[in-house]
Amino acid sequence: METNDKRSLSEKYSSEIAEIAYILKNLEAGRIYENTGARMDGSLATNVAKLREKIAILLSKIENNDESFQDKFDRHMSEFEI
Repeated sequence: METNDKRSLSEKYSSEIAEIAYILKNLEAGRIYENTGARMDGSLATNVAKLREKIAILLSKIENNDESFQDKFDRHMSEFEI
């Protein structure tokens, strides 16, 4: 991983932030099992647990300057000749 990465944190971890934003958007829209009856929406408690986990993972990545999902993806894709 490059130590002189010039991207902002929001650019570097955009995939992780998008996952958090998706959960928040669905919660804001009331997309929880208790409201919709659709198991795929998950219960409020399940969504809150997912949100906590994703935030903790993101903070850990930031604190440790770990690779983002996109960085890992790009690294693996560069191994293939296209």
